[in-house]
Amino acid sequence: MKSLVLLGLLVLFSCGSRNSKVEFGSTTKADIISFKGEPLQEEKIPQKDGSIMLYRGETYQLKRDILTHLLRNPLGDEQALIYWKHKFKDCTTKEIQLPHQKDTHTPPEIQLSCDELGLGVTYTAGSELVTRVLEYEKK
Repeated sequence: MKSLVLLGLLVLFSCGSRNSKVEFGSTTKADIISFKGEPLQEEKIPQKDGSIMLYRGETYQLKRDILTHLLRNPLGDEQALIYWKHKFKDCTTKEIQLPHQKDTHTPPEIQLSCDELGLGVTYTAGSELVTRVLEYEKK
């Protein structure tokens, strides 16, 4: 009887969940709207045929209505730079300094990325705290 109740609860909760897995290069704008709902805001970007869809904590970048990038807030352990350095340990990584206004008193932001995993993170120079996670098609 106990296992029947457990099975019933499992079925109940799994039926209500949506698969939010996205495929870069094939997920469409309509697909994103179908599992995320209408965005808080949509904007055109300077990239040819480019746009972004803004959701709470997530930004989807599209080219010709096809998903190319996902920018999101880090979750849990992902906020620590050491987490990503460990995740990228078998990867060829690139580290670039993002454009920065020199007249501000804030340190520049650095992007650490691994094309083999299709992942990148942004953190502030001199800090071990990740501020954004970038997901894109693996290369």
